This record gives sequence, C-alpha cells and structure tokens, in this order.
Amino acid sequence: MGILYEKVQLTQELKRQIMIRQLLDMGITEHQGQSIYDLDYYTLRHVLAMQKLKD
Repeated sequence: MGILYEKVQLTQELKRQIMIRQLLDMGITEHQGQSIYDLDYYTLRHVLAMQKLKD
C-alpha cells in the first residue's frame, strides 16, 4: 500500500509542476496574494481551469 501512495504523490507532484509551468506561461505568478509555487495540487488545478475558461 505504501508504494501505491508514493506513486500517486509522485504523479501529483509531476502534474503540479506542469500546471505551474502552464500558469507561468500565461503570466500568472500568484493567486489571492500567494505564490503559485506555494499552492497545492487541487488549488493549482482550479486556478488553471479558471484561467483557461477566461481565455
């Protein structure tokens, strides 16, 4: 069970890094006064989705 948890965490971290890169490419560096580097996976996913809807 521990290996599965680690794989999920690794996958989410990789996706998180991709989302950060996409937001940076859109010119977004923070959300509600907090650096995007400090946001968790789910918040980043939300911010990216909302930004894509705006565009």
